[in-house]
Parts: sequence; structure tokens; C-alpha cells
Amino acid sequence: MIVLVVALAVWAWRGYRSRPDVVWPALTAVVLVPLQALLGAVAVWLDLPGWVVAFHFVVGMLFLAMLVVAAAASFRRSRTAASPGFVRLARGATGAALALVSVGAAVVATDAGTACGKQWPACNGGFAAGGAEAGLQVTHRMLAYTVAGLALALLVLARRGRGPRLAGTLPFLAVLVQIGFGIALVLVGGAGRADEILTSLHVGGAAAVWGALVALSVLTGPAFARDAGVSPVPLPVRAR
Repeated sequence: MIVLVVALAVWAWRGYRSRPDVVWPALTAVVLVPLQALLGAVAVWLDLPGWVVAFHFVVGMLFLAMLVVAAAASFRRSRTAASPGFVRLARGATGAALALVSVGAAVVATDAGTACGKQWPACNGGFAAGGAEAGLQVTHRMLAYTVAGLALALLVLARRGRGPRLAGTLPFLAVLVQIGFGIALVLVGGAGRADEILTSLHVGGAAAVWGALVALSVLTGPAFARDAGVSPVPLPVRAR
């Protein structure tokens, strides 16, 4: 993979040198690769301590974000039309998704995945009964609900013409699939092959949600509208 990431950075430097929104994420991805490798080695040397695995996962998500930023920015020729409210909501949803991923990594690190037993939406017969680990699991769930709500709001605004339809719809679709994986992991997961499969699908779903929101923020965010000679496309004003 390091060869592909370096090739991406070289391609970005040679073809998009005047585009910092493409070059810098590509170069950052190169820096994150050896960091990921080091964290992986430490996890093996120390017999997979939870905190190292969690940090390794978060860095992996940041690495994915850099690749998504570089790709989305390179395909964009101008800022995608979006209302200011849609842009702020997209940024907020992306931040909430990062918090969700980080807490999810903490759930793995503390082995809190089964802290609520096989109960959803309850937890050990209550809202968050069962101690600190159960509380962490419930926090993860609440963040998932928050991201789902924000993604739904983005979908509604996109359908009303306040943001890009396709890019504004994908986060909600990814969230729906991811919540399904999460619920299935709680209700039918456990030791065995089923747990391994559902865990892998849940990790992949987290990456899909995170990547979709990062891409949406890149396409609509004013911080990335610095293309040489290209002005942001204003959002058409609807006649009332």
C-alpha cells in the first residue's frame, strides 16, 4: 500500500501543485502510513493492548479521511452549490462522526462491546445500567443516533435543493446500513464466526459513514473553495 500512497502524493505534487486542498492531504497520508505501521508493530509487541488498537483504528480513519479529501478535491472543479446551513450541518455531522469513531475505538479498547448484554435499545434492563463500560457503550449508541439524525437532516435539505443530492444522500444510506450492523452485533453477536463477520462489517460501515461525510464536507465546505481561477457556484434562489 505504501507504493500506492507515495504514487498518489507524487501525482498530486506534479499535477495539482497549485491546489493545496489536493497536495497536502496526499502528503499527510504518506506521513500517516509509517505511523500506522509503528502502531501495528507496537500492538503486536505488547500483545494487542486495547489502547494501542484503539489509537491504531483512529489513525486509520484519519488516513482514510486524507485519501477521501485528496480524491474529492481533485475531482471537484468548483465548490458544489450548497446553502450556508447545509455546509454548517455537513461540518457538524463530520465532527460528530469523528467523535463516534473515537468512542467506538474506546469501546473496543475497554472490551465494552458486550457491556449491555444482548439488549437494544435498553442496557442491562435500564438506560445505562452496568457500570462505566455500559455507560461507554450507551455513549457510543447516543452518538450513533446523533449522526443518524444529522445525516437525515442532510438528506432532507439535499432533496429540497439546499445541497448536492447524491453526496447529501449517501451519508444517510451508509448510516442506515451501519446501524443495522451495530444492532445485529448486539443482538446476535458473541463468540464465534458470526461475531467476527459482524464486527468486520461494522468496521467497514464506520469507514463508509466517515468517508461519505468527509467527502460531503470537502465538496461543499468554503475552506476548500480555493481553486485557481474558479469561483464558488452560488446556490440558486428559489422563487416563492
